[in-house]
Amino acid sequence: MEVTPVTDFQPLATPDLCPAAFIAANATVIGQAKIGTGASIWYTAVVRADVERIEIGDFTNIQDGAILHGDPGQPTILEEYVTVGHRAVIHSAHIERGCLIGIGAIVLNGVRVGTGSIIGAGAVVTKDVQPFS
Repeated sequence: MEVTPVTDFQPLATPDLCPAAFIAANATVIGQAKIGTGASIWYTAVVRADVERIEIGDFTNIQDGAILHGDPGQPTILEEYVTVGHRAVIHSAHIERGCLIGIGAIVLNGVRVGTGSIIGAGAVVTKDVQPFS
């Protein structure tokens, strides 16, 4: 059986992938996902846009084992030049340009992480983060 990392999830949508993006062979991308130029989705990462859309900006890096998901009416948006560390979880949040989300961090519903901010490894973020924090 051949395993495909990109999966249609009808009737919702087929992922919209830029040809210049990298998706590892055992990463999973499903549903209403839009992945920008130069973005990378590494091994065992999950981009699960079966319930709500997920946008991954240009040159954003989703590292091994990270999970992106969301609830109905609450999209998950990662702007350009974002790095999401290994095993981090981003759930219905908005991560602005140039942020670093540390290894194993969890960013929860409705949170907006401001431009250029760093979220430390293992942090659980439940409130908005000001730019350059």
